[in-house]
Amino acid sequence: MSENSAAQVPESSRPGPFPLGRVAIGLGIAAAGLVALALRSVAYAQVVREGGGADIALHDAAYHARRAFYSFVNFPEVLYFDRFIAYPDGALVPMPPLYDWGVAGLARLLGDSPATFEWVAAWVSPVASSLCVVPIFVIGRRFASAGIGLGAAWIFALLPASTLLSQVGNFDHHAAVSLLVAGWLASSMVELRPDPLRNRRWDLLAALIHGLIVAAMLLVWSGSLLYLAVGEGARLVVAAVVGRRPDRLWAQAGTALFATALVVPWLWAGGDPPGGRFTTTTLSWIHPLVLVSLSLLTGILAYLEPRWPQPSAVRRAFRTGLLAGLIALGCLAFSDVRQELISGAGFLAKQDGWAAVNPEQQPLFGVNDVRLARPAHQRFGYFAFLLPLAPLLLALRLRSPDRRAETVLMLVWTSVLTALALLQLRFAHDFSVPGSVFFAWIVAVVTGWVARRLPGGRRTAMVLTLVVGVGMLWPAISRVHTPRVRGVLAALVEREEGSRPRLTAKQSLLRFCETIRQATPEISGYLDSDAVPEYGIIVPVALGHTFLWCAQRPIPANNFGPYLDAEKMEWVQSFFAAPDEQAALRIAERLRARYVFSQATGRLGPGAFAFQLHMADGSARGGHPHLEHFRLVTEGPKRGSLLPAAFRGRIPKRIVPYKLFELVEGAEILASGVPGAKLVAELKLVTPIGRRLRYRATAMADDRGVARLRIPLATDGSDPVRALGPYRVYFEGYGDEVQLDVPDQAIRRGAVLEVRLDGGEAG
Repeated sequence: MSENSAAQVPESSRPGPFPLGRVAIGLGIAAAGLVALALRSVAYAQVVREGGGADIALHDAAYHARRAFYSFVNFPEVLYFDRFIAYPDGALVPMPPLYDWGVAGLARLLGDSPATFEWVAAWVSPVASSLCVVPIFVIGRRFASAGIGLGAAWIFALLPASTLLSQVGNFDHHAAVSLLVAGWLASSMVELRPDPLRNRRWDLLAALIHGLIVAAMLLVWSGSLLYLAVGEGARLVVAAVVGRRPDRLWAQAGTALFATALVVPWLWAGGDPPGGRFTTTTLSWIHPLVLVSLSLLTGILAYLEPRWPQPSAVRRAFRTGLLAGLIALGCLAFSDVRQELISGAGFLAKQDGWAAVNPEQQPLFGVNDVRLARPAHQRFGYFAFLLPLAPLLLALRLRSPDRRAETVLMLVWTSVLTALALLQLRFAHDFSVPGSVFFAWIVAVVTGWVARRLPGGRRTAMVLTLVVGVGMLWPAISRVHTPRVRGVLAALVEREEGSRPRLTAKQSLLRFCETIRQATPEISGYLDSDAVPEYGIIVPVALGHTFLWCAQRPIPANNFGPYLDAEKMEWVQSFFAAPDEQAALRIAERLRARYVFSQATGRLGPGAFAFQLHMADGSARGGHPHLEHFRLVTEGPKRGSLLPAAFRGRIPKRIVPYKLFELVEGAEILASGVPGAKLVAELKLVTPIGRRLRYRATAMADDRGVARLRIPLATDGSDPVRALGPYRVYFEGYGDEVQLDVPDQAIRRGAVLEVRLDGGEAG
């Protein structure tokens, strides 16, 4: 039986589990979309920033905002080379440009203020994710029935696997990629519609739309080569193996060439991509090479099918595989292509040191820390336990000749995304698209089987379907959606009552980044790719993207990790793990850094450089020496809190989350006293959050009785951290002391300040 033999009746006359009219379907899809948007907007109150504008999410979303804002200000320019990453050298941006550039263009249509840009960026993900319900309905309808499509749309709307990464404020690309995945699969399904409903004009339009989707995926996501293989591979199997459809093969060849024509200008404008001309980890020339190879393969198959027909699917599969292998061998003859394909295949399951601390790269059923990533049953409800079985259950459907081509499409997409989601959490979001259809279908199959054995017919089936669906999703509803809504309502009540609640971890980091921008000198190059920035800031690698967007200061390493500049990432990690100040200074000088960001951490004990820097403010404490070249500039925010990943163990309530230090030469206090006497310099300080502290520096007199004490803090500086008076300088154990004013210029020049302490000499 041919693939369309069960599909010759008009779609409207096909039986389904529930009889649904067009109005009911339309209202159901619209309601699912509105619910999806509402669940993705619950954090709206936490996104609104005082004074206007919106808070963009941390990490990858922040770098998308940095790059898109550059295009927003300089439209239609694209930031291909960013001097603010891999500082001081800068680097090519390892991300395709279309997503950021497109959002920048959309924002420019709506206004020219930074607040306009921020709000457009904040709403892109929830809107894109909510729109997924339309193509998901189309997929479900073509795969099974309109009822299955509607159920799939509702499941997708409620799945935390999707909602968690598409919240308002999250400008990451995940929602856009899911929309393209849904569009890709829906377009492939529509291609299989019954022949009586086809016409040339519609086919041409459908082919152009599919080509746009393919090109958009390549220009939006760095890993698009994977979905190119999955999506077009599935179409190839359906047209060349399951069916004998040269018309579809010609259409696939044409869409591949059309997508190539859309992608090449962007590649040409951006020059050689980071990682090489044929890298597989971002947009490169390997993408048009694959598209052209696909066009060649499908064109040859379309030409051969009517002239050399193969009656069995096995022979058609052999012919397709043989031709694909020959074309692939031709491509692999180029060593650059061969090496990059091997490298890209290894990246899919990569578990290096960076991946081990990246929540996105944790296995779905192997989440190490629930504070950083939700477990599987909270992402998918009880459906999570069906996820590994999805390929097998879909394969069983192939025993029926009805909608075999549609089943093959679903099987290919679902099998690959199931494997990827099990390996890495980041693919769970994309699995939600075919996964929602699979979940809706399996619920309908089970409840339909039960309902046929109960009175009530279709009404019983509908009730059972609703009960089972809600029950399967209950862990997601009770553990994710309900607490989030309650938290938002509680925050709104506190705001109405006039209380000042503690800032969230995200708000704390963003507010301190803004503080850094105010406390440090203006810098060149943030919106001018030709200008060279004057200095950089050392920050923990995992916070780099956020600093680029919010603090707008150059950094040596960021969330691109070792895949951008492994050497600089290693230097930054070594800086925060340095055993002493001298080791840290050598790294800072190599990175040409002027400032250092520090955060509270329970990972290091007293004596470690990072501990002395943040927990002791660089002051001598517990027998450990003071830091001579790092001066506290600012700290905060008030009522702030830490990101869970920053602190191992229980976080103390009164800890200061973040601090900023400046590297300075330091002035040297020179005093004479008794050999072995301890020279002490103390300075009272007050910080912007009202904390008062006593800075203490010490040095021992040498055999001649000379003590040299280098200090980094001035008494007349303009930093937010202010001195409350002069230094108190004395030899410990002796009565004499002097009051010493140390100007900022003396600190920066490394001046020598000689003081007389008679008590020390008389000791």
